[in-house]
Amino acid sequence: MRIPLAARYADYDTKGHVNNAVFLTYFEMARAAAWVEGCGGSADFSFILAEATVKFVSEAMIGQALEVEIRTTEIRTKAWIWSYIIRDASDQRIVAEGSTVQVMYDYERHATVPIPDALRARLAAL
Repeated sequence: MRIPLAARYADYDTKGHVNNAVFLTYFEMARAAAWVEGCGGSADFSFILAEATVKFVSEAMIGQALEVEIRTTEIRTKAWIWSYIIRDASDQRIVAEGSTVQVMYDYERHATVPIPDALRARLAAL
């Protein structure tokens, strides 16, 4: 799944580069879209973010159109990994890469739980 990004003025540093810290926000935007559009966004399923990594590859400057791709790269018993690639939309140059680990979580019991089969199938298709 690919999502277009509209960089905000606040995303840039004093040199006109997209600040590296903003890439986690871009990952979050993709994660929210994947949850709603790819996984049905059901309130029946809840997860926590357990880990996030970002690898800077090349600069993104003011005015560049960007896009972020998200895909499921691993599904475990209670967790899954989403991988991200942020690209310059005009030439597909990679700007940043990363991943996040999501863990199914029961907020009432304050415990991790297995991924339900219905969600597992949606994650596999993403």
